[in-house]
Amino acid sequence: MSLFRLLRLPNLLIVALVQSLLYFRLLLPAFEQQGIVPRLNTLEFLFLVLATLCTTACGYIINDLYDYEMDLLNRKEKVIVNVKISAQLCMWVYALLFFLGFWLSLYLAFRIGQVYMMGLYVLAFVLLFLYTKTLKKRPLVGNMLVALFCAGVAGLVWLAELPAWWALQDMAPQTAQSLQSIINWYCAFAFFSTMFREIVKDLEDKIGDAAAGCRTFPIAAGDRSAKYLAMAIALFLMVLLGFLYLNQIPGFSDWFYLGALLGVISPLVYALYLLQSAQTPSDYHRISNLAKIVMLAGVLLLLI
Repeated sequence: MSLFRLLRLPNLLIVALVQSLLYFRLLLPAFEQQGIVPRLNTLEFLFLVLATLCTTACGYIINDLYDYEMDLLNRKEKVIVNVKISAQLCMWVYALLFFLGFWLSLYLAFRIGQVYMMGLYVLAFVLLFLYTKTLKKRPLVGNMLVALFCAGVAGLVWLAELPAWWALQDMAPQTAQSLQSIINWYCAFAFFSTMFREIVKDLEDKIGDAAAGCRTFPIAAGDRSAKYLAMAIALFLMVLLGFLYLNQIPGFSDWFYLGALLGVISPLVYALYLLQSAQTPSDYHRISNLAKIVMLAGVLLLLI
């Protein structure tokens, strides 16, 4: 159980779900309809998902290792490293996942003839290390990097199937344009919903972050400015969802799908309401949980 908490198993399942939905619900049916052979077979797609999960899990582990002292101040009851699992064991798990992801990425890069995919894996680990070491301590830089990683979960599947995608554009440009709109929408949604939660988390962790010498946005600009920025991002997300409905991307024009969109917007509206009067870490923690619901609802909307 402690190992699952260290690896953030629910988050990993969501990552796997997002990539599977994009591959099996969007890309593969479009390729099969046009007689296009996908670059990845089912086993290779599974390897891609596993490599992504290894990278994500390693990010969680290294973050917990470096943030041990801050976490004791911010969320002592949730600390795992040196409390339920030794730091040495965490490092062994990190090394195992790193090499597993490395070999999976290396195999895929040469198997599908896209060697740059290997470079992306190495780049991801370098950025995760820089994030944990320095970038997360700077205003907005670390937040944006985390948001880019979340958006990249979806973009990675599209990138792996890029040759088949170009063929789809040539053979069925309208279908390709429709799918591109959905993928672009989800990447944008993942980026901005993550940014919203990241800023709220910085507000929640302000005391421990300040004690550790971090200069996150709430520390550098103040709580009020951080709240305004979070509100602006939330409002933009609502506009994004409204634009999705009004442009009637196929399947989003009837009452059922309108209800699904409202299911994403409702917790966001409530989070905005709570954010106005939030003062304590527990207030911000409640809003952070609502942000998780918004992000999960966005995944379910992608399923629909």
